Amino acid sequence: MMNDRISTWLDNLGLSIYRESFQHNAITWDVLPELNEGDLEAMGVLLGHRKKLLRAIAQLPQSDEVMGPGSIPVGVIPEEQPFPPERDQAERRHLTVMFCDLVDSTTLSRRLDPEDLQEVIRQFLDACSQAIGRLNGYIAKYMGDGMLVYFGYPHAHENDAERAVHAGLAILDTVRSLNLDNSHPQFSMAARIGIATGQVVVGELMGQDTAKERSVFGETPNLAARLQTLAKPDQLIIDQVTKRLVGNEFEFLDLGVFLLKGFDTPIQAWQILSIRPSASRFESYRSSQLTNFVGREQEISLLLGRWREAVGGEGQVVLLCGEAGIGKSRIARSLCDRLAEERYQTIQFQCSPYHTNTALYPAITCLRQAAGLASQDSAQAQREKLDVLARESGIENQDTVSLLADLLAIRGGHWDPLINVLSEKRKDMTLEALVQYLQGLADHGPVLFIVEDAHWLDPTTLELMTRIIGRIRQMRVLLLMTFRPDFKPVWAEYSHVTSLTLSRLPRRHSAELVATMTGGKVLPLEVQQAILAKADGIPLYIETLTENVLGSGLLTEGNDSFTLKGPLKGLPIPDSLQALLMERVDRLGSAKEIVQTGAAIGREFTYELLQATVEVPDSQLKNALDLIVASGLIFQEGEIPLATYHFKHALVQDAAYSTLPKKPRRVLHARIAKTLESRFPEWVNMEPELLAYHYEQAGLTGPTVDYWHRAARRDAERSANIEALNHFNRALDLLKELPQGPERNALELELLLARGVPLLSVKGYASDEMEHNYRRAKDLLQEHSSSVHQFLAIRGLWAFHLVRGNLANARGLAENLHALAHREQSSDLLIEAHHALGVTCFFLGRFDEARTHLFAAKSLDDPNRQRSQVFFYGKDPVTTARSFLARTFWILGEIEHVEPLALEAIGLARELEHPFTMVFALTSLSWIYSTLRNAKKTRELADEAIALSTQYSFELGLAWATSFQGWALAENGQEEGLAKLINGLSATWATGASTNNTFTLALLAEIYLRRNRIDEGLAAIEEALKLAVTGGEVFWHAELLRLKGELLLGQSILSTQAAEECFCEALKIAQDQHATMLELRAATSLAKLWRKLNKLDDAKRILNAVYSRFNERVDNLDLIEAKTVLEQLSDT
Repeated sequence: MMNDRISTWLDNLGLSIYRESFQHNAITWDVLPELNEGDLEAMGVLLGHRKKLLRAIAQLPQSDEVMGPGSIPVGVIPEEQPFPPERDQAERRHLTVMFCDLVDSTTLSRRLDPEDLQEVIRQFLDACSQAIGRLNGYIAKYMGDGMLVYFGYPHAHENDAERAVHAGLAILDTVRSLNLDNSHPQFSMAARIGIATGQVVVGELMGQDTAKERSVFGETPNLAARLQTLAKPDQLIIDQVTKRLVGNEFEFLDLGVFLLKGFDTPIQAWQILSIRPSASRFESYRSSQLTNFVGREQEISLLLGRWREAVGGEGQVVLLCGEAGIGKSRIARSLCDRLAEERYQTIQFQCSPYHTNTALYPAITCLRQAAGLASQDSAQAQREKLDVLARESGIENQDTVSLLADLLAIRGGHWDPLINVLSEKRKDMTLEALVQYLQGLADHGPVLFIVEDAHWLDPTTLELMTRIIGRIRQMRVLLLMTFRPDFKPVWAEYSHVTSLTLSRLPRRHSAELVATMTGGKVLPLEVQQAILAKADGIPLYIETLTENVLGSGLLTEGNDSFTLKGPLKGLPIPDSLQALLMERVDRLGSAKEIVQTGAAIGREFTYELLQATVEVPDSQLKNALDLIVASGLIFQEGEIPLATYHFKHALVQDAAYSTLPKKPRRVLHARIAKTLESRFPEWVNMEPELLAYHYEQAGLTGPTVDYWHRAARRDAERSANIEALNHFNRALDLLKELPQGPERNALELELLLARGVPLLSVKGYASDEMEHNYRRAKDLLQEHSSSVHQFLAIRGLWAFHLVRGNLANARGLAENLHALAHREQSSDLLIEAHHALGVTCFFLGRFDEARTHLFAAKSLDDPNRQRSQVFFYGKDPVTTARSFLARTFWILGEIEHVEPLALEAIGLARELEHPFTMVFALTSLSWIYSTLRNAKKTRELADEAIALSTQYSFELGLAWATSFQGWALAENGQEEGLAKLINGLSATWATGASTNNTFTLALLAEIYLRRNRIDEGLAAIEEALKLAVTGGEVFWHAELLRLKGELLLGQSILSTQAAEECFCEALKIAQDQHATMLELRAATSLAKLWRKLNKLDDAKRILNAVYSRFNERVDNLDLIEAKTVLEQLSDT
């Protein structure tokens, strides 16, 4: 562990970020005065911080006698301290809690004098404290003969659970050793320990004066206490979470499940038996959970290239740098997998965070494993095993073997220590012996030498590495050293050394990694996007988040995919990442409050907003931000005061934020929101959802609803309909928290009416959500509700019933709209009322009335008006009225007006630049050109409508356009056309829409007729006729009967009479409806049949009666066909 004086000195300077750098470079208190600027630069200290450190070093006393061992010289304390060294407020933490006590202390109290008992318990507690202190535990409370210990507070470490278990085992060992020197042999001491891990609230100082202690609240400390009571003397018991976090680092004994007091469900308990030897931490933690290796092909290729050079006799070193979780160990493992077929030897040095000051710890561990030494081996057995290792390694020099024996603490035999050799000389000889051991292996064959986690190297092993790298060029060795960015290797300038930094995985590879975790089954899009956004391309984060989601119970597994059981409310930080992330935050010391405030603002925050939110002087804020930037937690863009800061990882932001308890968190968000309102009005207008978020987190529902409403209206005006809908839904959900009353009802009504526009765009007119939305709005209407609100609520229900196919209801609602608009004498309301009545009459087959109302809507339009109706109705009523008027003119036979009016409608839509209006105009024009049998124009319009509908997520628009595209393709003889038409029709049904499906079914039947698939065509017609009869959608009734007749003729000569009846009925219906164009089609089909039946005069009379009403100069395929039939009849 690092010298406490150095650590405290750096803390007081506000530069605790450099603790590990000082530790890795073996900087002790006596060395400190000798540091110069070059030394600090080599250690990675920033320029400004170097100046600060050098000033503080210059003020150090000249001798240790001036200061006590725990004191800090006045000169090194910063003039301004932005935060106190200790914080009294609580934090939310993922904590490992240990309860430890002395067994049978009550019995001891009866047998021993109180002073002797005091001495025994002091010995026990001192021994425990030393073991706990070595592993960075925090003793929160002494409780008589026991103690409560936290691992992960006040400073987190990435392996706190592992540290706690190591500390527990050390306590048990220490207590056993105390029994060897027990002044009271009539009894023996024993400890029992319980450890549990989980979420707590910790850190608030409670109590008075000397009784003050840092409290902890939550289930975890209670569980640790219960597990301790389960433990027998000399037993250490842990819970399931702790076991999962420590991986395979220890030997376990499954004790089964227990019903513990205060816990509703049975608790799984495990006894820790011992430390499990392992060549690498990666093998302990990840080897059983390996996924397929994704990406990194360039890096592997480079390593394989360096391996070939090493095998050829030219030793190589690769320095592999990357942040935690980036995949350094995984690459090393993958390299070994690629070399599986080759003959070579492996040496693995695993550096340890607990042994950064244990000389040659990685080498000792490696040699013990290579020789197969076990703790229970006798000295003789260990000597024999080392002798075997020496022979196999080609070590013949007896002094080298003696040095290795001394290093491994093997005593006796012919390996007695070299008594007369000075310690410095012995160290040099030991390092040389280790080099010779490596050389001996390389002489026998190629060696892959892996040094894992070099950022935890002890100073002596660092020296060994320098010696090896200096001489490795002549060995058949590839040395692969992995480390994190805060380690600064000094060997990069060697020609045989290659530096390689791992970057984050690109999104494509990240998605591939997720797929390997799910077994190829597809995750819901929002879940995958959340994982990729949080993980930021870090493989460990991707794997852990995905594993967490799969085990969370949020998903239902299907054959090929997963589905969400409910809404996704964010991804919590997995237990296994909590400590890793919090360690980086805790290193900031007093600057942590600044990073917490930044985290509450968001992934990105500006200096100006942060400055306005926190209550510290500028100089202190700048120093804190410099420290946080230097730590690598955030990036800075631009210069203060215009600087912007970004969290490097989303999960680091989450970790910093997660430590805030609920009450301070709410207060902070309220302060941020009010700061934005008062100081940054441009953000209020540009990003109202930002205000909504902060007010919601502050628990202030009123302003939250207001800002979600603002955000929704802004997005609706931009046709960002999905986003608008989400904002409206959030506002409506939160509205339920406000007290009932007229004001709340009025606000709900306003939200529902505004929500209808994006709702119809995304879900379609006929969706159940549309009906519920406007039904609720209508229920909320009151006597004093404005006429506009009444109109909008009725209009929403009209649109639903119209498209759903309930035309009788739609007619009544349209008449209500007309009456209301007349009463108000509002031209805007009258335009929409006439439009609604006109469209309804059109589908009811009342074409004269439809023309009257649609023409009135067109006539009321003022070309100079602002077309604000699109934001009330979801599309422009004047443009839509023109589209339907063009359809009506076609059916009424006024075909010379059709195309000019349709083109006028599409022109207005383009001018308006409103996506849904544009899609409606395009599909309406597609309808017209399909009736004109112009496949080329229909295809062009449908393609454009599909592109727009896809871009803006218009489900119904996409379905309609797909049907028209399919028809156009089929008309051109393309096979996929029929399938597309059917898919479009199915998609239309899926939205709940029914109206106009008779027309689409007729298009389908006509294609079947042309392909001589008579039965399928008749089935389509029967389905359409059923819709027409039951729903009253009779605008295409005549055409359906005509097509049925044509299909019957294609079926059999025996169906001639039935076909004739269909043609006659179609003719009669068209005449009754004044549908002249449909009358022409029916008359043409009937005339062709009567010509075959030799009813020439009747055929000529019936067809000429209709044809004569048209202007022959109009280019129309129906007229051309009728004219051709008349000419044939005249020639017969």
